Amino acid sequence: MMTKSLRCVSSEVKDLSHYDGLTDVDWFLDAFEREVQEKHHFQALEWVLHVTLARWWGMHKDSFGDWRDYRMMMRTHFG
Repeated sequence: MMTKSLRCVSSEVKDLSHYDGLTDVDWFLDAFEREVQEKHHFQALEWVLHVTLARWWGMHKDSFGDWRDYRMMMRTHFG
């Protein structure tokens, strides 16, 4: 089995949290926003979302105008 791994490079290297939709969505979003710079949010989602959520993201990623829209939709579908 292979797993994806992404480290956010800034002044500090961080391991990003993975999310599969089974735990608290607010916890994931808060941690993700602390770990990833806002301009990289949508790019980093490709690496941190797993299982059903990854398929959902693949189908809807062009539907969001900004991060606030994405956050609201995540809470609606997986919160």
